Amino acid sequence: MKLRNFLYLNTNIVEEYISAIEGYTYDEESQAITSSSENSVNAGLGLKAVSAGGAHNGKQSEEIKRSVKISDAAKFDKIYTYLQSGDEEEKLKYYEFLSEDIYNALRRDDFIEVLVTARFSKTKELIDGVKKISDLVTQVQGITDQKFLGKKESEAINGFSALGKMKSGKEISCVFNFDDRKYPLVAYLDENYFRCEQDNFIGQSYMLCKIIRKIPKGQHVKIDEIFDDIKKLPLNHDQRRKILKNMDNPDIIKDIVKGPAMIVVPVAVYQ
Repeated sequence: MKLRNFLYLNTNIVEEYISAIEGYTYDEESQAITSSSENSVNAGLGLKAVSAGGAHNGKQSEEIKRSVKISDAAKFDKIYTYLQSGDEEEKLKYYEFLSEDIYNALRRDDFIEVLVTARFSKTKELIDGVKKISDLVTQVQGITDQKFLGKKESEAINGFSALGKMKSGKEISCVFNFDDRKYPLVAYLDENYFRCEQDNFIGQSYMLCKIIRKIPKGQHVKIDEIFDDIKKLPLNHDQRRKILKNMDNPDIIKDIVKGPAMIVVPVAVYQ
């Protein structure tokens, strides 16, 4: 059994997979523990069945019942063990990099375990950075009673704060790269399933994930498009041409992942 420190664990997916594997899901189970003790009785010389100096052992047992909670880590380990138990073709594969042959052989719905380095989208990185600066300036201004930001800087911070509120509660876009930065993995994480502070999430870790879609060479995916909701409106051709013109992200937060790449659903990220 591997011991893991989980940075992200989608317990909803874990519960669904456990239910599919075992036919049911549960949070607790009963255990019966039997404890025994031995009493030794020395036999006398007058007993025929036992020679002089012999002994007779009497055993007493007591059964103790207890209810134990099944941990999320134990449930994940059941899924991991199950994925490793198939035949060689279907068995869970581990990769520290991908080659062209490996990439071409991977298919939708395949599970893979990878060693990758995570980064959030450029939009999130900028919003988080601006928020930290804003909080720091507010604290310093409170201590020194001096104003450090002008009108334009305050407006910019307020704009990014508003953008941050728009993104709050939505899935967090994340790109996972191998050391050679080839065949990146794009994922969308649910904030509810982080097991660490998001600042500590960034860095190298292992990930168990399911492949949703492959992005072939010559195609790309745009990360965290600000106007994505507007682009999804049911517009006719003329309206779309007028409204959606130049509605891509500004260069400072433009984030494009080029193929060959993959979109995946992370089950867990761990160290």
